[in-house]
Amino acid sequence: MIIALTERYQLLINSPLHWGLVLLALLGVMSSCGLIYRRFSAKPSGSRQKNSSALQREKLHFALLILGNGVFFISVLLFVLPIQAKTTAASFDVLLTPGFMHVGAAEEFNLAKVDNKQIHQALALAKQIWLLDEHAKGSNYLGLSQAVMTSYRDKIIVINSLAELTALWASASHRPWHAFAPTYHAPPLLKIFGDGLTDLQWQPLLSYQQDSRQQQANQQTRINQLEFAVFASKLQTGVVDLSWQRQLTLGQALTVTGRLQQPITDSQQFQLSLVHHNHVLDSVIIAKDEPFSLTTTSKAAGLFTYQLQLSPLPEILTSQAPRRTPRQEGRGESISEEIAVSVINDNQTRVLIKQSSPSFETRRLKQWLAQTHSQVLVISQISKNKWAQQQVNSVRNKKDDGSKISDSDDFGASAEESIGMQGHLLNANLLAKHDLVIMDSRALLALENHEIKALYNAVSKGLGLLIYADETLLQAKNNSVDKLNKLLNLFTISSAEPSLAKVIALWPDKPKLALSQVISRQTAAIAITAKPGQGIVGSTSGQALVVKHPVGLGTVAISALNQTYQWSVQVTPAFYSHYWQYLLSQTARSANNTRWLSPMPTELAQVKQYQVICLISPPRQVESPVMALTAYPLSSDKKCARVSAEQKGWVELQAFDDNQELLAMQARYFYDRTDFLPWQQARKHQVSAKYTNSFSLASDKLSTGKYFQAIDKRYLWLIMFISLSLLWFERKWQSA
Repeated sequence: MIIALTERYQLLINSPLHWGLVLLALLGVMSSCGLIYRRFSAKPSGSRQKNSSALQREKLHFALLILGNGVFFISVLLFVLPIQAKTTAASFDVLLTPGFMHVGAAEEFNLAKVDNKQIHQALALAKQIWLLDEHAKGSNYLGLSQAVMTSYRDKIIVINSLAELTALWASASHRPWHAFAPTYHAPPLLKIFGDGLTDLQWQPLLSYQQDSRQQQANQQTRINQLEFAVFASKLQTGVVDLSWQRQLTLGQALTVTGRLQQPITDSQQFQLSLVHHNHVLDSVIIAKDEPFSLTTTSKAAGLFTYQLQLSPLPEILTSQAPRRTPRQEGRGESISEEIAVSVINDNQTRVLIKQSSPSFETRRLKQWLAQTHSQVLVISQISKNKWAQQQVNSVRNKKDDGSKISDSDDFGASAEESIGMQGHLLNANLLAKHDLVIMDSRALLALENHEIKALYNAVSKGLGLLIYADETLLQAKNNSVDKLNKLLNLFTISSAEPSLAKVIALWPDKPKLALSQVISRQTAAIAITAKPGQGIVGSTSGQALVVKHPVGLGTVAISALNQTYQWSVQVTPAFYSHYWQYLLSQTARSANNTRWLSPMPTELAQVKQYQVICLISPPRQVESPVMALTAYPLSSDKKCARVSAEQKGWVELQAFDDNQELLAMQARYFYDRTDFLPWQQARKHQVSAKYTNSFSLASDKLSTGKYFQAIDKRYLWLIMFISLSLLWFERKWQSA
């Protein structure tokens, strides 16, 4: 029940307790007034024979006592009952998203830079409070006290999606089908409390905003524009901005990068470890907002789940950091998240190495390629007229039963033999069997004319060519062979300046080194002037160390680094592996067979959320048992589908042709909604900040409405105290 006291103030009586207090106050007023009446009527009759002035004073005394008692009881009643005052404020709705909850025993809301009083004031002034619960499990109710849900239950409306919210707003502009159906008009301002929304969740709101603007433009009328204001939740402690390869080729290094997120008031240091089967593969010590990089290499193909373990360092190691309060998140607790990786063993790069003489660089590269089960053919000149050939992991190096023959090489099956005068020559058939040819400068310049022609034609058809360059290559400027000039003239090379000869290589997603790991500077064999888009490996000083240029369907690359084999000893084999996997991906022949596209390194596929998965397949008729593939509009070879998973774990994707022959297979991992909560929060914060910055608030466009809010009762307490004091002094004065 609402009782209007004045035009501005109203009294709320909405519980049995309130009615009990009103009844108690009435009984108190009636009892006190009765006692006062008895007090004045019980005086002796002789005292009543007074003059008129004395009688008037007695009546005034009686009236003041009645008034004082009435004022006291009314002030007490108004002090304990809820009273609201009318105020004018901007009209808005509130959207409660996951992450809006109470924390600690004091039940403070976990919004950053907003205190409890301001939050309650916003909830009280809001026209409607929308509670987003996408999975209909009451997840948002768990962190809110029953008192909050009770106080605003008349305003709170639970929705399962933002599309449902915009549909309610849109239907309000039309007459409802039922005469008593409630209507919910879109507010000019929507305040979003909590973690915020994902990019996908923002789309219905942005579409509704765009439609409203279009409607206003067409009708040439002024209507309320929907604006947004996000009040973000406090940061959770954990790893965010994560990136790692979801699918690796055997031997390729796994690199996990990201940064540590902590609350603003927290400066605890942590040790972050990459763990597999309780064995620490790599670790680093990080503090708030510091980036990190962890690296390892799988020795076998299969499906793997690694753990990212974040453990706080002991206080003795972080004595300079301020001590955290017990209410701060993550205090003394370790955080563990799963990293899922699929390691495949197919589509290995077939490499042909032709060198003017054996070298440590070639030997280490051959060993690494053998570890990844790649097929390698090495042709080496061992004297003026003598060549040697070595094959690793080739079909001819297996027995009839499929097992590998024994050999002294520890890194894969190989066979080495001397070849005749013509066995070392390149030809079209030999080059067609390989994806990448690696040569040094002397071997390139020693090629015969028909070899150069075959090499050029093979590159034009998709072959990759990587040249170890040195100053010998500078002598080929006036070479009479036209095909060789076409290859070398793609690049501008010169002698390396002595002051810039010592370099440290730098390439995208280069693994971060530990403090104990130091790489010695390498000598750049030549200086390369790279055109825009050519450089794939540079130096910390800005030099181009490896550049590439397309030739037809293939790629020609030239490298000034000829001693990368030292990295596997100076740092780790994983660092060396990361460099060469990157180099092969940039230079080797591109696969043109049917294959599933790998997911993005920053993608987080969650259960019950659709993911777009695509297949590259030249055959037009391809089907998959778990999805309905449809042709991509801009590519006849690209076919995509939307896929979701009901539970956490691996999902196997298969593609078959018309004859039900398996064309491609891939495994995707789907994470639970409770995984990587700090990362999910950080992504929602970033996306929400992007959209609220794009559509900044304009106070002159916000319509105003009249609302009631609780008044300040300090004046009621003062009136109650004064009236009670006057009544006490009057009683003492009469008793004296």
